[in-house]
This record gives sequence, C-alpha cells and structure tokens, in this order.
Amino acid sequence: MYKSLSIGVILFALMFSSYTYIWQTSWKIQQDDYIISFETQKVTGKIKGLEGKILFDENKLQESEIDVSVDVNTIATGFWLKNNHAKSENFLNAEKHPKITFKSQDFKKTSAGYLVLGTLQIKGISKEISIPFTFDREGMKGTFEGNFDINRTDFNLIKNGIGTVLHVKIRLPVQSS
Repeated sequence: MYKSLSIGVILFALMFSSYTYIWQTSWKIQQDDYIISFETQKVTGKIKGLEGKILFDENKLQESEIDVSVDVNTIATGFWLKNNHAKSENFLNAEKHPKITFKSQDFKKTSAGYLVLGTLQIKGISKEISIPFTFDREGMKGTFEGNFDINRTDFNLIKNGIGTVLHVKIRLPVQSS
C-alpha cells in the first residue's frame, strides 16, 4: 500500500513539474509594432530585424529567459550616408558582424519593475549589462518597455563628435504563443 502510494505521489510530482514547465509563458514578438530606438549627441535612429526567444513569467523569474538578436543591416538614421557609415567596417561592420545579440542570465524584481542581467554582444565584443524594464500584461498580450545606456567605446564603436553614450529605448509588444 505504501509503495504504490509513494509511486503515485512521485508520478504526480513529475507530471505536475512537467505541466509547470510546459506552461512557462513564451512570448511572440509583434513584428510590426515594436520599437528599438537609439540616440547619441548628434545621431538618432531605429533598428529592426528583432528575432529570438522570450520566456517571461512575473511569478517565475528564475525560469525566465531572453535570447534575441537584431539585424545590423536594418539600422535607420533617416540619412543614408549615416546608415552606410554605421554598417561599414569602420563602425558596426555589418558584413562581418550582422547581428547584435542579447542573452539573459538573471532577472530581478525591483520597485519600478524588473531588471534583466545579461550579455550584450556588438561587433563580436561581449559585455555584461543590466536593463531595467517594465512589463504590462493584458490577458494573452503584454508590453515590455525599457531604457538603458551603453558606452560605445566598450564595443569599439569609435566615431568622434557624436558622443560616447548611446541611449537605447525599447518598446516591445508581445503575444503569448
């Protein structure tokens, strides 16, 4: 009796833990609605081509994960000469490094929302960064919003006269998939 009860409890626990894993919230990026914008002292622009995996559950931060990239060739400053320079070998080198990537390592709850810690890779150079963000869920949809700064020289993005700090703003509508 005890043996069959123990086996039943173990099977129930395994099924429940599998069920929990299956229901980890996976979010699909709304391709036409998201905005990733950037600005320095003299240049503003946007970048597209966002793709990847977003698993996020406000109640299971330890199981959450972000692994995304953007396409360097989609950079748009509103001026074709600046676009070409940004993609050139002298700056982002889109031919050799066509993607900018971010992979999360940890999530924390903060008084203002959340903080994701992870690795940002630009031009083949990886740096640990933290991104503060909010997440507003409405049923099967949600929106991530965050702002952060990076030092361009950390990624060997050298161009005199446009400022060292790159301000990045993200507004990312998603739908549960």
